[in-house]
Amino acid sequence: MSSKYKALQWKNMSLRTTILIAICLQNTFYTLLRKYSTKYEQVSSTEILFLAEIIKIVVATWFTLTSTEPSDAEGIGIYKLIWLIKHSFKMFLLAAIYGAMNILSFVALEYIGAGEFTICAQLKILTTAGFSVLILGTSLSNTKWRALALLVLGCTLVASPSFPAESSSEASAFQLLGYGAVLTEVSLSGFASIYFEKVVKSTTEVVTIWERNFQLGLYSLFMYGGILIYESSKTTNRVPWSNWST
Repeated sequence: MSSKYKALQWKNMSLRTTILIAICLQNTFYTLLRKYSTKYEQVSSTEILFLAEIIKIVVATWFTLTSTEPSDAEGIGIYKLIWLIKHSFKMFLLAAIYGAMNILSFVALEYIGAGEFTICAQLKILTTAGFSVLILGTSLSNTKWRALALLVLGCTLVASPSFPAESSSEASAFQLLGYGAVLTEVSLSGFASIYFEKVVKSTTEVVTIWERNFQLGLYSLFMYGGILIYESSKTTNRVPWSNWST
């Protein structure tokens, strides 16, 4: 094995490790920020998600219009965006699932700790594997099933100490609600991954990741916008778009 090949292999390994660490840090900080907002700030989670989708659409639109990657999207400029909107219906279900997952994550973090949430969120590996077997007919080795069983055991051990023996029935009910929300979220995450694999990737249509994010962002924006209109129609003492950190 030549020294040049070893250097290339080491470079690829370092890049993968860097990306993995960056993703772990991003998920950790994002979870902590959501936990902080639900505990110390009286803000609307829908407003946070709505603003995040606006940012995502702006970034995705810029990359969509400037990218040179191969794509079946026809036209240039605004005509390319119109083509993407006309051919985006298959992303509607995916956007609805992601929207429900985001809302459930705020519900879960309101009633359980950020640590428990992060550990339980790793169960999406189990749900993705399960839906892969059920929908795609994937076959998993005994080693992989044992690894998944250990994952479930680890999540159970982490979650069990958070249930004090003498806690009130109301507190226990809220904790169960939080764990139910995060478990529903990981189940939806597993299904969304397989849906994307089976329905979206199985087509012959070539669409870049930025174009897919543009399509997802549009549906999400309308969905969160509808929820905001509903929330504003309710009689509450809270002023919309208030209590944000400065």
